[in-house]
Amino acid sequence: MDGIRREYRGRLNVVYVSIDRSDGKESAREYGIVGTPTILLLDSEGNQVNVLRGSLPPSLIERAVEDLLAR
Repeated sequence: MDGIRREYRGRLNVVYVSIDRSDGKESAREYGIVGTPTILLLDSEGNQVNVLRGSLPPSLIERAVEDLLAR
């Protein structure tokens, strides 16, 4: 995700949330996250557009990010 953060700087806001912390547990409940890693893609209004679960190849994550930015 650090590579995604660098590549899309200024176009994408990457936020890490730890489900081991109380605020992270609250976010996990809110978005229905039951395992890690989980990547939520939200639009500029905070609406969930896509969810990626598990260890995925960077190319799949980049494709999902590009789809999000093309909206």
